[in-house]
Amino acid sequence: MTTMPVDLSTTAITRGAADDRSPRPGVVERLTQILDVFTHATDRLLLDDITDATGLPRSTAFRLLTQMVELDWLEHDVAGYQLGARALRIGMRGHDHSNVRAAAADQLNVLQLRTGGVAHLSVLEGSSVHYLDKVGGQALASIPSAVGSRLRADTTASGRALLAGIEPESVDAMFTRFSTPPGELSALHRMLVRVRQQHGLSITRPEVCRLGIGTVAAPVLGPQGPVAAISVALRGGPRIDQIAPLVAHAARRTSQILFPNWTPPTTRRRGR
Repeated sequence: MTTMPVDLSTTAITRGAADDRSPRPGVVERLTQILDVFTHATDRLLLDDITDATGLPRSTAFRLLTQMVELDWLEHDVAGYQLGARALRIGMRGHDHSNVRAAAADQLNVLQLRTGGVAHLSVLEGSSVHYLDKVGGQALASIPSAVGSRLRADTTASGRALLAGIEPESVDAMFTRFSTPPGELSALHRMLVRVRQQHGLSITRPEVCRLGIGTVAAPVLGPQGPVAAISVALRGGPRIDQIAPLVAHAARRTSQILFPNWTPPTTRRRGR
């Protein structure tokens, strides 16, 4: 197997020299920055996309990307870069959600029939939401979501329902890695406080969505915190508040199936 050359100049410190500057990121950190960009990508990325997201110099990014392609961490063609076979193998090995999907399957079908909307099951992977299932009946094509897709957690109702169930410090750690501006991070925490005040329900009203889609999401809780989220999305109408109790019930029932010997503690309201 080809060995990745290591650029020792990024970490070496001249002996005896006093240098108060912040140390430059090492090779592993820079490779991690590049891989992290792909956790939010729904399409192939160009070199400029990667340099904009990571802040790496163009020449450095190109050199590292070339080595990652050679080692199968990434693939590259005229359309850009995407995750390669090695990264995908690790991802598939590390995330087996078959038990969650099995526990939620009946609940998703019941939700879809009772609401007429599109029911989703998703999990939090890093700072992204990964959609595991979608049940929509005749409404299926009305909601542009896809099983297997990943979106930034803070941009979705499901993601906010999951983020509200973890400590604010952990949320900070997730998003400061991507140089999220302090103002955006503060706004996110204010949203998460509202979700906690609503007993974990995250609601996006159709009038604030550019596609006119309303969504209600609730976390599936376990002994270690949220393990998944169940949501219903539908276009327009005043029914969002009416379906919220149904979504909350589906999430609680899924939790009971997954953890039959565990009783959820009294909901605690955690602020920033």
